[in-house]
Amino acid sequence: MNQAIEGVRWTIHDLEVLPENEWTRYEIINGELFVTRTPHRRHQQVCGKIFRQLDVWSDSSGLGATIVAPRVIFSQADSVIPDVVWVSRERLA
Repeated sequence: MNQAIEGVRWTIHDLEVLPENEWTRYEIINGELFVTRTPHRRHQQVCGKIFRQLDVWSDSSGLGATIVAPRVIFSQADSVIPDVVWVSRERLA
């Protein structure tokens, strides 16, 4: 469910004033606010399996780290919550 308001560009600072609710997820992409429900149980189970496989490979290879649901801020107008990310050791910092 997209909550776009004509002409409004949201920033990461606007997230601080939105009501916190464990059932609601807020993300900003290119200045546009997206409001969605939190993922369903099955979705979370699949993410857990993906994380587990990436993490086992990452540990054995030593090439990077696997992270669950990091809040990633790419710019003032982009704040997203990917389910699982893998980051190389060189880019981890």
